[in-house]
Amino acid sequence: MERRTKGRAGLYMQSRFPTDRKGGNRCAAPYSVFQGFSELFEDFDRWASRALECRAHGHLFAPEAAQFNGGEAVFKGALSANATLRDYNPRSFLTNMIWNTRGERQAFLFGPGDVQEIAGFLANDPNAHISLITGAFAVPLFHSNRNFSEIRAEAARLQRIEAEFLALLNNSDTKARVNVWSLSQFVDNPMEALQSIIDDSNPRPAHRLSEVPRMVDLSGFGQFLQNLRNQGMQPMLMGDFPIHSEPKVPGRGSIKPYAVK
Repeated sequence: MERRTKGRAGLYMQSRFPTDRKGGNRCAAPYSVFQGFSELFEDFDRWASRALECRAHGHLFAPEAAQFNGGEAVFKGALSANATLRDYNPRSFLTNMIWNTRGERQAFLFGPGDVQEIAGFLANDPNAHISLITGAFAVPLFHSNRNFSEIRAEAARLQRIEAEFLALLNNSDTKARVNVWSLSQFVDNPMEALQSIIDDSNPRPAHRLSEVPRMVDLSGFGQFLQNLRNQGMQPMLMGDFPIHSEPKVPGRGSIKPYAVK
């Protein structure tokens, strides 16, 4: 009787489309969402595939197209990477992907530069495990050679979008499992944060971190944030970075490059 009336979690089809009131607003299995990690680490998706023993995708909701694992144009269940098809119903795109890959954990990257219509669904899905480094969107801008006025405008836009997503995650109705670090907090002790992600995402007995992804060079990043302040943009999500010290990052020296105020 329960199977007939409620069906299976995450199953949507023309003969059964559960409403939110009956608990239909969720995916079929747990999955991981990483925001800010690809900006801070080189080849983070490859590391996640090995460390978490999952299939790690790129930015599934990138404006141009869905970045499936391996750069595939069509994923399991004839799911297309075409952005127009995906954006017609982002919720169904995600629930179909999780349903089609039952038995294999999925992970994907998300960020303020992606299509944000899926953000509310992610926050309210109890199967979503969201790990977020606030302010990491500034790292690619720091390494870019764009005009600084353009960088300031883009940083303000991305910060506004990320702040709205954080507000969703901080809502009392949020059902997703959420871990949030500011950029300075994460860089202060990345090993502990990465270990907590492994412990949270891997269903096997806890094991220690054996390898870490290579962090990008953040030398001069504190001065970059100060320049944004001098130009009238207030970087609020990055935390406290020293202006004059030169940080050392995993793969380049000490594991603890900063002391958080």
